[in-house]
Amino acid sequence: MFFRFALILVSLAVVSGAVRAAEPLSLEAAVRRALAQNRDLAAAAMGAEAARGRVEQAGLRPNPALEAGAQTDLLTGNNGARKFDLGLTQAIPLGNRLREAQAVARVGIGAASAALADRRRLLAGEITKLYVDLLALDQEVALRDRLIKANSRLLDLARSKAKIGEVSAVEVNAAALEQAKLEQERTGLVAERTSRLQDLKPLLGAAPDEDVAVAGDLPGLTQALGANADGEKSTWNRPDLRVAALAVEQVEAEQRLAQVESKGDLTVGATYGYDRGAGGGADHLLGAKISIPLPVRNKNQGRLRELRAERTRAQREAEALEFKVASEVAAARQRAEQSRKILEGYRAMVLPLGEASERALTEAYQQGQLPLFQVIQGQQQRLALESGVLAAGSAYAKALTELQTATGRNPQLATPPVLNEQP
Repeated sequence: MFFRFALILVSLAVVSGAVRAAEPLSLEAAVRRALAQNRDLAAAAMGAEAARGRVEQAGLRPNPALEAGAQTDLLTGNNGARKFDLGLTQAIPLGNRLREAQAVARVGIGAASAALADRRRLLAGEITKLYVDLLALDQEVALRDRLIKANSRLLDLARSKAKIGEVSAVEVNAAALEQAKLEQERTGLVAERTSRLQDLKPLLGAAPDEDVAVAGDLPGLTQALGANADGEKSTWNRPDLRVAALAVEQVEAEQRLAQVESKGDLTVGATYGYDRGAGGGADHLLGAKISIPLPVRNKNQGRLRELRAERTRAQREAEALEFKVASEVAAARQRAEQSRKILEGYRAMVLPLGEASERALTEAYQQGQLPLFQVIQGQQQRLALESGVLAAGSAYAKALTELQTATGRNPQLATPPVLNEQP
């Protein structure tokens, strides 16, 4: 009895686990999961930790040095003269060199964090595009299912009329061929959808054999994107602009460090000496020493010249990136507006005419006024129109996705998630 009860519990656990694994993910849930579990993001997150280690290291003072030496007259007379020296020295950085070195490293923390945020922005856009593809493919499959069902009714009607001689075998074969074509198209669309799901899994941090399903519909996604994609420049979230600005800050910090490093390090030390002369007497000596660098020739002038050029380059790159981002947003806006007009044109004029034409053709055929091949042609036109509408809707949603990515206004990017540390 106990073993039977245990087997039931295990079975329920397996079933419930399978249900949880197959639970459809909304786009919002998928983006949140990717930001928390994507392997590439988890690896990139270590950049900031490495930068914090560089800050810690830059603030450490040099280690003291222990010096020892010995002299003897073994090769010059061997009269018993001996001399031993023991010393301790410490290098002391001048001009706040450690603080300036830490300032350089701290800029690296901000740059690594901003670079990670920019990768999150691009990842969210990539996932959104895949969702657009998947939802559009769902609608394409549903369209084929609807037409297969309608064509099946026509095929049954044609076969019944063929039995009494009202329809030729040629028309029946044409309807059967159209049915087979629609089924093959559906099979191809399902295979493409499976491929898109496989593309989505690594972005989510999902295993290749994990059951992943998507939730939502293309019109709802398009409406959400239209509300969040665009905005004033002050609302943009482009971490790559921050990376470019920090590159200028880092060069400026390196300039200050190079100026300080030209002063070198002051070295101080204490010594102890034991000196035994040839006559047998011995002396114990204590001393102190100091080493002061003299920046006469090497004042880091070459390094400073290099950094001046680097600063100019970084400034120009930041200006170029800002110009590029503005152009990217403007181009994405234009594409979105053009796609919207195309979609509205399909919905307002083309699709209603196609629907009316198909209904008229079907009714005329059922009344015996038209041959079957004309009805099939009408269905093919309707399929082309519906597919055109879906393509226009998909293009509009992708254009909005590109605009959202260009402005960085994805809502899931507002707060950084806690990344899963497990690989």
